Amino acid sequence: MTRIGAALDLRFGKDTLQFIDFLYSNGFDHIEIRKDNDYVYGTVDSALMGRVLSEYDFTISYHAPSREFNLASVNERVRMSCVDQVIGMGEYLQEVGSKAWVNIHAGHIPEQYHERVIAKAEENMRASLDEIAAAYQGLDTGLLVENDSFEKHITKFGLYPEAIWDILNRHPGFDMTFDIGHAHHSGIPPERFIELLGHRIEAAHLHDNNGVYDEHLAPGRGSVDFEGVLGRLDFCTTYVLEMKTLPDVISGREFIESLGFMK
Repeated sequence: MTRIGAALDLRFGKDTLQFIDFLYSNGFDHIEIRKDNDYVYGTVDSALMGRVLSEYDFTISYHAPSREFNLASVNERVRMSCVDQVIGMGEYLQEVGSKAWVNIHAGHIPEQYHERVIAKAEENMRASLDEIAAAYQGLDTGLLVENDSFEKHITKFGLYPEAIWDILNRHPGFDMTFDIGHAHHSGIPPERFIELLGHRIEAAHLHDNNGVYDEHLAPGRGSVDFEGVLGRLDFCTTYVLEMKTLPDVISGREFIESLGFMK
């Protein structure tokens, strides 16, 4: 069974339970919660969340914060806080008791910095992932590493498929979230990710763009070849729309379903 869900965004003005109701009413069966949202609206009690997911037959994932978050930070206090947040999300989902995972980005550093600083950031990224991996060994929660989107003058440690592959080789318990829009915007053929990572891809993030900006348009409104890419991802069981508006969440699902890949 292929599930389709959407990510809860701070633009929506909804708390988690309100968004689950919205998704359920519009034919979805998965929710991805951006941790930033919990810092505004509060975290749903784990027992209540478990009951709601069971009643609606939903699965759940968490996305590490989008802002003020960097597993490669050279500031040790920031780095440790980010690691603690990822571990905390995993422990929360363990309490919820649903098929669940946490989605992370590997980290970043301005490319103009001295080579010693960049090397330190990469070292800190590895240390963060090692600490997360050790904590997740005691959890049933999955940990998925997402490919980054290109950003001018920023070195991102999870941009290329080879970088993700190296992380997954180092941490066999991790898998991947393949962000199709990020690959397209970054000029990296999606086939490179699929050929190299294969069945380590557990989930896919869906959004569109025209190859210039990371626009997060509804699928079908940019130049991503979703039919071609999804046709090679028939083993992927969860698609997550990452939209900026609620109407785009609905139209995005309708477009993906029109391609005939929802089974």
